[in-house]
Amino acid sequence: MPTEEVEFSHAATILRQGDTGGYFYVLLGGAVEVYKDEVLLTTMMFPGTIFGEMADIIGKPRTCTVKAKGAVRLAKIKSQPLEQLMHEQPEIVTKIIKTLATRLERTTQLVSDYSKESPMWTVEGGKKPKT
Repeated sequence: MPTEEVEFSHAATILRQGDTGGYFYVLLGGAVEVYKDEVLLTTMMFPGTIFGEMADIIGKPRTCTVKAKGAVRLAKIKSQPLEQLMHEQPEIVTKIIKTLATRLERTTQLVSDYSKESPMWTVEGGKKPKT
């Protein structure tokens, strides 16, 4: 799999929301910030974290912008069809699946937490919420 090590300085844009894919990254050192519509969603700082893979998996433009928070060292990996990646690099596919599952779990928890706080999402006794 074609891989190159790249570095970015503080505040450098690594991925831009709306751009096409073609590659993804593995965090080797440092931290990155993830923005959606210019709103900071999260900071990723754990070595081995994968990001930028969704655009190629779903065949759509990038969903977020990712910027370096301080100096960052990354492995830049050229995307391949998932089936080919499963045969050639199953450990990467396993990591991608675990990454996506973790993101889904966090998102589900956020929706659940929001639903508990917002009367728009609650249904009491099977009745529709009052508007």
